Amino acid sequence: MQGVILMYRYAIIGFGGLGKLHLMNLLRLEQERKGDISLCAICGADKESVLSNVKLNLGTVDISSVDFSKCGFYEDYKELIEKEKPDFILSTLPTYLHEEVAIYALSKGIHVFSEKPMALTVDGCDRMIENARKTQRKLMIGQSMRFSAPYAKLKEYVLNKTYGKVRRLEFCRYSQTPTWTWNNWILDPKLSGGCVVDMHIHDVDLINWLFGKPKAVFSVGTENKLELESVITQYVYDDMLVTGSADWSMPQQFPFTAKYIINFENATAVIADKKFLLYTDEEVIDVPLDDENNHYMEIKAFVEMIIDSKECNNITTVESVRDSVSIALAEIESMRCGKMVFIK
Repeated sequence: MQGVILMYRYAIIGFGGLGKLHLMNLLRLEQERKGDISLCAICGADKESVLSNVKLNLGTVDISSVDFSKCGFYEDYKELIEKEKPDFILSTLPTYLHEEVAIYALSKGIHVFSEKPMALTVDGCDRMIENARKTQRKLMIGQSMRFSAPYAKLKEYVLNKTYGKVRRLEFCRYSQTPTWTWNNWILDPKLSGGCVVDMHIHDVDLINWLFGKPKAVFSVGTENKLELESVITQYVYDDMLVTGSADWSMPQQFPFTAKYIINFENATAVIADKKFLLYTDEEVIDVPLDDENNHYMEIKAFVEMIIDSKECNNITTVESVRDSVSIALAEIESMRCGKMVFIK
């Protein structure tokens, strides 16, 4: 059949921890889809570094068994795109390169999965969205928590009012200082957005996904060890209290911690350590969850968008992720000015 692509070739641009994690999920999909996708190239790593394992908050990613004999290696992403002409790419580069790489690849007719955060500015997000529209290519941002089973179940309860309306919600996300990035780029807010845009964005995005944009935010934070190292925010909604905090100035031995507490009218939910506990006056329910990995689920959804024309607009759109960035940036503005900032 003329015009039908039988094999979709992909490249990974940026091959740190998330690049390796995504590769393992794509290799799994290669097997499940009976070979209709295939790795063609990697940018940002040589063969020696590719064969080394990497330890993340998510665990150690072991790629020692992967066959890279047919994979090209590049230092320049533009050279990779020009020579390999992949059908889609995964961009897992530092945040300050997300916009540039996505727009360049889209302009070459390539579908793009770009890691979170979407961009460092709202205008940057808008340019990415406009280029995806103009080129009619798929663009997806790696806000992986939307594909996580506990939060999918939470959204179900919120939408269906299973335990009544949400009255109060608080969340936290704490980490040791991230010292593992190339040249410590992540510690420079001009390159990463600091803790607020890099790490806190996960929870901001979940709040936006669950309830839409708040009317306003009021934020405070600390800058003792690093600029924009922590934030505490109140999100202004009409009929519920929402607060959140994040901090990546913790000591290196401090364990990564993420927790949600949600007070419904008739129950309280606690999400932590991949468990969902629901407390009522009569019982404690350990909510059964699908144990499928959220990073696998988001990559699977991206591939299905491209090859199977299966949209996942009920879970994620670039427009909704753009709004999450706007909320996080409003939090930084509030921290800086000491006042409540209204969300446009």
